[in-house]
Amino acid sequence: MNALPARATGIPAGFLDPTVSDRTSRSTRILQAANQIMPFLERGRPIGTSDLRPIMTHAFDGSDAEGCWVWKDAYEACEAAQVLFLRKFGPAILGCSQTPAGALAMLAKVAHLVPTHTRRSDESQALQQLSTPMPLAYVVSRAAGMIAGDTVLEPSAGTGLLAIFAEIAQARLMLNDYAPVRQALLTQLFPNARTTRHDAAHIDDYLE
Repeated sequence: MNALPARATGIPAGFLDPTVSDRTSRSTRILQAANQIMPFLERGRPIGTSDLRPIMTHAFDGSDAEGCWVWKDAYEACEAAQVLFLRKFGPAILGCSQTPAGALAMLAKVAHLVPTHTRRSDESQALQQLSTPMPLAYVVSRAAGMIAGDTVLEPSAGTGLLAIFAEIAQARLMLNDYAPVRQALLTQLFPNARTTRHDAAHIDDYLE
């Protein structure tokens, strides 16, 4: 998610106005890395820096030292991998757990496999981007009580860790994120959802 001031003043234009091809290319590379991270989660294997760096370097055709990617991209690839994991295994985890606490414990184990966000990029700072850990996203989904047929609007959807639980509940998704690469990534991760790129502080002005 991202918490944006009432008006996005003072934010470098490069963060908000890359060409369509640039942001789609970047999101595609992040998703490519996510697919390479996914097997780590399936095997219950922790993902370290020594694992992430070659995955990201391969996906972006160059290293972070060369400026081809930043650690924010790696963190978002890890989050996208969690979305893919939940799409594949989430229904079974939630369905087989006898209690919500049991499901939460299983999700926490998966979340602990990925690295914490210890490095923040200029974009993360400028757009005040925050991430919702998988276990917290599950708690939020339980509190919301989403059911099939609901319409769920997420004003600052980030990489979709909240949205995937709505998808599992068979809700209709409307996903928004102001950051162009994140919005492009959401479009690729959730092809059946409506995705938009508005200032979340004024999302009510755009609702139909």
